[in-house]
Amino acid sequence: MEADDGRSSDDSDWSYDGPDLEEFYVPTGDENPPAPSLSTSDASEQTFDPALPMQHAYLGTDLTVLHGRTLLDDDDGSSYWLPLLPQINVVLVPGQTLPLSVSSIDYQPTVQMIQRALDGNKIFATVCMLKNENMTEFYHADVGTTAEIYEVQRGGDNVSMRIKAIGRQRFKLLETKADPDGLFPVARVRILPEITLPYPMSGNAFQCLNKYRTKVNDDVKETKKRQRLLSSDSVTSAWPSWVYEQYDPQVLVKRMKRPYLIIAVWCLFCFIAACQIPSDPVELSFWVARSLPVNDATRLIPLRMNCAIQRLRWELTTLDKPSILCCNHCSQTIASQQDVFSMSAEGLQGTYVNSHGFVHDTITIRKATGVLLQNRPPSTEFSWFPGYGWTIAACSRCHRHVGWKFTATNPTTIPDKFWGLCRRSLNSRQVKELFPKE
Repeated sequence: MEADDGRSSDDSDWSYDGPDLEEFYVPTGDENPPAPSLSTSDASEQTFDPALPMQHAYLGTDLTVLHGRTLLDDDDGSSYWLPLLPQINVVLVPGQTLPLSVSSIDYQPTVQMIQRALDGNKIFATVCMLKNENMTEFYHADVGTTAEIYEVQRGGDNVSMRIKAIGRQRFKLLETKADPDGLFPVARVRILPEITLPYPMSGNAFQCLNKYRTKVNDDVKETKKRQRLLSSDSVTSAWPSWVYEQYDPQVLVKRMKRPYLIIAVWCLFCFIAACQIPSDPVELSFWVARSLPVNDATRLIPLRMNCAIQRLRWELTTLDKPSILCCNHCSQTIASQQDVFSMSAEGLQGTYVNSHGFVHDTITIRKATGVLLQNRPPSTEFSWFPGYGWTIAACSRCHRHVGWKFTATNPTTIPDKFWGLCRRSLNSRQVKELFPKE
């Protein structure tokens, strides 16, 4: 997927200007589909499989699967030297897939870095590059995530390489330096621990009630039973039970699922999307972290937290603030947070690579406003969503690239259209900031 003039759409300084604007048009109202109905679909309709985007089939089907998994120790405070991949506008979160397509012609350091990782334990470090206060220089973020390569394809001439990697462990960046050969950077990192807190009332709990203790679920009776048990355990405590519930991971999981079920209902396969929301507190905290439509600096906040309870509480606070998505350059309103929905089993947001090797964090939106569409037929070349063609979308005010509109090639496919917007091109703003009280 690329810009109409052959340049990558990842270039933040690129804007549509001059004659190029003649190739764009303002979408009409029917470009945005109506709110989906939860009634039974027609037999001829085909629901999109949310597992397809996770496969990144556009990279080809000839990738070799690498077996085994390596976890770096986080107990003794040891540090590790790892090949480093600095990235702009991409914050990798544990559990998130990172596809890469590079060649030594344009990305020789990256090819050498990947080769070094493959020769070792298949792990490299990823860190986001942030701009300083003057917006003149980039610097490394203080935290990042290790990535483990699980599929690879080397070009016959060893000048190109395609890989799929997955985020594994958070780390603290200690220092960076050039590789001894000077081809790519390496980083010394310390793996951050994942702290699991015990049941806060374990010392006060009545042991005779242990057989009644179960994990919280959507069953109303089970939830009420758990609340009664917590109330009983808190009798000997100085604090009431509702205080402990604010730090109960299972209760936080139940509270977290509610806003995402509301968002998922916009998806025509909402029941599938809802069932794929993790129930494990650690997995859910990372799932939400990689799905939030926020900027890089904000997305790094949960990566610095070593406990799922802390991450879930912060994420719940963030979700409770109504917000809209605006153009990052001119603040033009593009979409509402309620219009975000899942087209992938991986979550509301996915990481994809275009044919030029640029990586995009992409948010899928049910409808968008304030955009211009390129006046060309949808292209299926290197499409991230099988069965959909893409059309370049630009902000209607500043004419900067904001993403793509995806249109189904089969008219019976559900949904028949949606929007994929670049997270780097968006800025999440609270509604009260846009409409302050007088």
